[in-house]
Amino acid sequence: MKNFFCIFLLIATCFLSGCFNYNDIDKVTFATSVIVDTNLNKNAIVYVEAFKSEKSGGTSSGTGKKITFKSSGKTLFEALRNMNMSAGNKINFTQVKSIIFTQKAAEEGLYNFVDFFGRDQEFMIRSNIAILNGDPEKFIKLNLSENKYIGLFIYDLIHNIPASSRTVITTLNDFLNKAYTKQGTAVITMIEQKKDQPEPKIEVINGAVIKKGKMVDIINGRYGEGYNFLIDNIKGGSLEVTNPYSANNFITLEILKSKTKTKIYYEDNRILVKKIIKVKTTIAEVQNYIDLNNATREKIEQYAQKNIANACNNVFKTYKSKNLDIFNIDEDFERKYPKINIKDPIKKSTLQVEVDVNLEGSSTKTNFRE
Repeated sequence: MKNFFCIFLLIATCFLSGCFNYNDIDKVTFATSVIVDTNLNKNAIVYVEAFKSEKSGGTSSGTGKKITFKSSGKTLFEALRNMNMSAGNKINFTQVKSIIFTQKAAEEGLYNFVDFFGRDQEFMIRSNIAILNGDPEKFIKLNLSENKYIGLFIYDLIHNIPASSRTVITTLNDFLNKAYTKQGTAVITMIEQKKDQPEPKIEVINGAVIKKGKMVDIINGRYGEGYNFLIDNIKGGSLEVTNPYSANNFITLEILKSKTKTKIYYEDNRILVKKIIKVKTTIAEVQNYIDLNNATREKIEQYAQKNIANACNNVFKTYKSKNLDIFNIDEDFERKYPKINIKDPIKKSTLQVEVDVNLEGSSTKTNFRE
């Protein structure tokens, strides 16, 4: 009976799922990325990169060609609907991987646009969002050798970011959650065309600080690592510390695991933000010479702990002075003290960082140049 019920559910799902068949696919153009810009009247200008299935011998060949569209309207919805008027097939937005706003649009305000992406049933809130530093018309026409679809390439590029601890990852869902908090502050990935390259490349650069829907600042790379440690957003990456045996050389530690716990305390109208950071590392590279005994291991751990604490304190001090709560302090404070109402809690906050770095053995090799 149980097996029969499972088979019934499987059959029912197949009939009710509404999946595309070959005929459907031939009649639909699938958008892979959307770029939003604004004109002088602050109306929406939208660029769409899309995939169109190609036929071979009367049937779908499994290949497709890249198509780009451009449209405008008083609202984002109007611009996208106007775009369909010049498209041979209906543009479907269920496969959009990257939603990109130009820096100009971000500085003027994203609240005029993000509601549509969160409300429309075709768009996925799991899509990555980014701020573009550059010309959107030139950007969408880039011919990338690794992947001709910019939206798919950016999606893969952003998901490769865990290899670095200094860059910022943001999905549409992340942004919407933070945008509608009391402080309304979020950080969004920034991208641009990489310069001085033999062929077109895209790179993730800084993080755009958004407050109340508008871009107000930029987190550059030197603050990225400290920021990611503070918000528990380290998935991997590296730490560079001074070699105890050579002050002019470095040891690179690979981050295997990182976890940050946050504790909030309130007393005498002051807020203490305590961050407890535990990091598991291994040696990835050694410059010059090292004898990895217990004393050396302890020194390396201490150097790494100091570097992380300094990075956290520096980024906290910088953005506290700007009154930009990019660390979710307001949300954490309200969760613990829901009956206490404090305006701009970051102004009254003090950061305390406790870092514990554990250095594991580097595979079977412990010493270098014995």
